[in-house]
Amino acid sequence: MINADEVRPGMAVVGSDGVQVGVVQTVEGKARLQLTSADGAYHFLPLSDVMRIAGQSIVLGRHAADAIGSFDEDIPAGEDTT
Repeated sequence: MINADEVRPGMAVVGSDGVQVGVVQTVEGKARLQLTSADGAYHFLPLSDVMRIAGQSIVLGRHAADAIGSFDEDIPAGEDTT
């Protein structure tokens, strides 16, 4: 997992397949990303989904469709939002 301090607003979030999932708005509690997707709505993904940072993009450890399918789910057990 990456350090939450490395994430900046405006960074693209892409799946491991290279398909864009959204754009970072903020990191909430150092545990999850708040992002805006193509539909203009805010969504959340756990920071533990991030595989690496590549330039100005955050690359997830799963395909975009899988990530989009899990938008707005609760934070996985064991992840703190503080």
